[in-house]
Amino acid sequence: MLTTTIAAEGIRSRLLWIRATIPLICLAILWSDPDRNLFVLGLLLISTFDIAIGLRPQFFLRSILLDFRYMAVRDIVYALAFYVVSIYNHHVPALALAPSVLAEIYIVFGPRIFYRAVLVQLILIAVRMATMFYKFHLQWRPFWAVVIGIASIMTGLLGMEIARLEELRADIILQRQRLKETLTEILATTLSPSGIGVSVLAQENISQMLEEVCHAANRAKGHEVGLILAQLITSKLEAANLLTPRELEMLSLVAEGKSYRQIAQILQVSGGTVRAHVASIMRKADVHSRDEIVRWALKHHLLPEVKDQDSTSQEVESISLHI
Repeated sequence: MLTTTIAAEGIRSRLLWIRATIPLICLAILWSDPDRNLFVLGLLLISTFDIAIGLRPQFFLRSILLDFRYMAVRDIVYALAFYVVSIYNHHVPALALAPSVLAEIYIVFGPRIFYRAVLVQLILIAVRMATMFYKFHLQWRPFWAVVIGIASIMTGLLGMEIARLEELRADIILQRQRLKETLTEILATTLSPSGIGVSVLAQENISQMLEEVCHAANRAKGHEVGLILAQLITSKLEAANLLTPRELEMLSLVAEGKSYRQIAQILQVSGGTVRAHVASIMRKADVHSRDEIVRWALKHHLLPEVKDQDSTSQEVESISLHI
């Protein structure tokens, strides 16, 4: 699903370049056609507006105009209408828009529809040449038909290459995403015994750095990630070494919002012992209240990672009620 979405976005951007040839061809025909065909002028304006929609998608977020399949269908309609209007005009190649449309057909609808479109084009070329011969008695000169045919083949090959490259690009992006997720999972699993989990990695922008590493194989960014992780582990160890096992146990209960009496009952000690241990933790952490103890413990990753940020904030606020 993700690969399809990425490929669709890439196809839409590539189609804009191909579709831009339609108003350019219309402009060239207006410049060279002595009849100054008003239909070609209208087609020039419509196709230009159509491309402008694709360049400013934020104004048409809910419109089917942005679906690249509908874009291709509209260009097919433009090309067929141009053919019908120009079939009796021997100054204008009626299939001038065919190469661009064929490239779009290959990119959007695939090779099967492309081959059918080529067959239709051959039929239209035959009809055009027969019309010129029987209506205007023009000499049989298939030069322009050959040029259109060669151009159609070349644009078809271009469309095939663009489709292949977009699939490859989408696959590369997906592999990068999976690699980043795998690296994040490895780091979280490896560091979780130290109290450093996924949320900690997110807070330290590790996930974003890993994405940069996977995107550009940035060794310098990888070194920076290593330094940050080393600092996190060192900070955790230094803070943990300040406290005794009993103090770490009480710190966990304080973080849960337990009162001094509840802690004393759980650990089966006196209230004075609990207060003495909490005072010792405050002194070692250089803080002056229970909520500051929790913040200090969270900062140094001394608490199990079982709560999200919102629940932790609510818990810190509730701790003051037991002071």
